[in-house]
Amino acid sequence: MRPGLAPWVAFASLLFVACSPSAPATLEFVDQSPAQPRLGEITTLRFRAVDSRGQPQAGTPVSFTLESPVPGVELSPTEGVTNTGDGIVSVQMTARGGRVASAVVIATAGTGAEMKRAVSPVVSFAGTNSNSRQFTFQCGSFSGDGSGLHHAVGAWDETRALIAGVKVRCIAHVGDRNGDGVVGAQVSFLTEAGTIGPSAVSVTDVVGNAEVLYKTSLPLPQDVEPGIFTWNPQKDATHTGEYLAPLWMHPFLWDENPIAAYGNAAQPQQDRPEPRRPDPIRPGIVLNPRDNLVSLIAITSGEEAFDDLNNNGVWDTGEPFEDLTEPFVDNNDNGTWDPGERYVDTNGDGRWTGKNGQHDASTLIWVQERILWTGMPHALDKDQTQRQLDPLPNAPPPLISHFGGISISFIVSDPWYNRMAQNSGNDGCSGGASGPVTVSPANTGIALTYPSFNFETYLVSDAHEPPAEGPPPPPFNPPVDWRVTPICKYTAAQLEGHEAIVQGPIVRGTVE
Repeated sequence: MRPGLAPWVAFASLLFVACSPSAPATLEFVDQSPAQPRLGEITTLRFRAVDSRGQPQAGTPVSFTLESPVPGVELSPTEGVTNTGDGIVSVQMTARGGRVASAVVIATAGTGAEMKRAVSPVVSFAGTNSNSRQFTFQCGSFSGDGSGLHHAVGAWDETRALIAGVKVRCIAHVGDRNGDGVVGAQVSFLTEAGTIGPSAVSVTDVVGNAEVLYKTSLPLPQDVEPGIFTWNPQKDATHTGEYLAPLWMHPFLWDENPIAAYGNAAQPQQDRPEPRRPDPIRPGIVLNPRDNLVSLIAITSGEEAFDDLNNNGVWDTGEPFEDLTEPFVDNNDNGTWDPGERYVDTNGDGRWTGKNGQHDASTLIWVQERILWTGMPHALDKDQTQRQLDPLPNAPPPLISHFGGISISFIVSDPWYNRMAQNSGNDGCSGGASGPVTVSPANTGIALTYPSFNFETYLVSDAHEPPAEGPPPPPFNPPVDWRVTPICKYTAAQLEGHEAIVQGPIVRGTVE
């Protein structure tokens, strides 16, 4: 070293030590953004250094590490320096791959006894692309937002004329493969009949729900030929494998004439013929339940479902997956696209395409919902759409004992052999009494399923009432005649639904 250089080196070393920031008095976690990061997203964590005066400390080196190694989770950068003014330093964390992950970040400043340490809360990464297995579309709500079971709306009057504007809310739920709702997903809707509005596009909310309003209007449902229900529908490169009719229609109990066949032994494991009958009003028309079964679909972008056998978060060759066709509205319920049916051209080749035989990590995924339009029977339908069960029509007139009562039951369907839309807790049969009896409903409420008919029961009781005090009124001697023509009320929809009125079979008897 040249003479005179050593003093300058010593002076520079002292100057460096004097200018180096001391360890902070406190190192603290500030915040995380976004608060709920998804897999593949970057989340930023901020820490602050504070000096002994309680002021932000600038220029402090801070190192970042994970509390314990987590596969796929990365930190960048691993070192930083606090800002001037606010004393804040940031680190970014990313979870790669498709597996749910969580990690804790530790920030340290200083060394030895002066080292300060701050620990972040647990940062959880969940959520990937929308997944076809988690994509749900139902019309409701039955027991809360997003729940379905609103399967039917009253859409026809007794002359088969459309009652337009009957409304029902339908909700699509978009989720990822881990079961988390996807926020902000754009969902599109198409329908065979009626209108989806005010727009056919909706965006999912904070829990992944996208709501749309459906209402009856033109176009009408497609008239279809009666079919055969089987438990083994066709599923191949062009067929989805959907059942001919949803199970909530009880197609496994179908019979060509379900009213006449009531009471026969059920054969649900056999292929079942769809109910049918000639329309007594319109010549040449054959009525069957699926004439009014309307198909709706919801569409969004996402991945085809797969079984992640090795749990690495991505599809690997050999893992089972659900291959989807291009989205289409299945007007005739046969599980494949037919000319005239609406579809979405996912690959842009100008024609409908079936399954492509490969797993698509990014495509249009879709799901189908179906809803019934039901109608009021005309007087000309009555002989074929009603049947008195108890008492039998040819049985002796029932006698109601003094202070007693009896139950009366019958079945009734709409003109197409569908159960009437029943969307109110008060729907059922009552009233219509002539004579010293009262009529009260025995089964009321919202229908959960829609077989070929409604099973209705009501109670006919002696109008005598025992007094609170004094002798009871004597019985009628001789017994007095009574007659009941029950009035059955069915609400067309949960939203501003009109009431469809059906008159049940006339029953006569006597009461003591």
